[in-house]
Amino acid sequence: MKKLIKFLFVALSLTLFIASCGDRGPVGPEGPRGPAGPSILPVSFEFNADLLRSNGFEFFHDIPPQIDIIETDVMLAYVFEEYIPEDDLEVWRKMPVIDFNNRGTLLLDFDFTMLDMRIFLNANYSLGSLDEFEGLLIRAVHIPADFLNNLKMKEVQNAKTIRELEHMLGSEIENITMN
Repeated sequence: MKKLIKFLFVALSLTLFIASCGDRGPVGPEGPRGPAGPSILPVSFEFNADLLRSNGFEFFHDIPPQIDIIETDVMLAYVFEEYIPEDDLEVWRKMPVIDFNNRGTLLLDFDFTMLDMRIFLNANYSLGSLDEFEGLLIRAVHIPADFLNNLKMKEVQNAKTIRELEHMLGSEIENITMN
């Protein structure tokens, strides 16, 4: 009896294997379309900021008119740190940037509204001329709420690099050039 069951199993397996070899059948009808992707893509823009005693160590920059911000959107900011010519790489540091020096703790940070972005210094000591920055290159990244619907907000805000952020969003961040 065992031999008969083994024989039938092998015969059935062999029949199925041989039957599955052959020409490919016709292509079936197209399935239903998935939901439309986000209508607005993440974009970035760059600007220079001067943080001086004369401007209260804060700098305001208007959001470019090409970017429509709604209340649920997110902005991230990066400051240009250095250029490595041998590798042709730009190094950007995500803000806030914390500097521990011999006078205390200095914080380079940002906030934004629907109209503008503010870059500012904050410290646990009195800011002076030694703390001034001129010509900081800032890259701001606008992430529309469309992209955030399926992502966790904390994960997006914790992206350490722009490339990591692009990977998380599954989309390249377009750079808006301002004239």
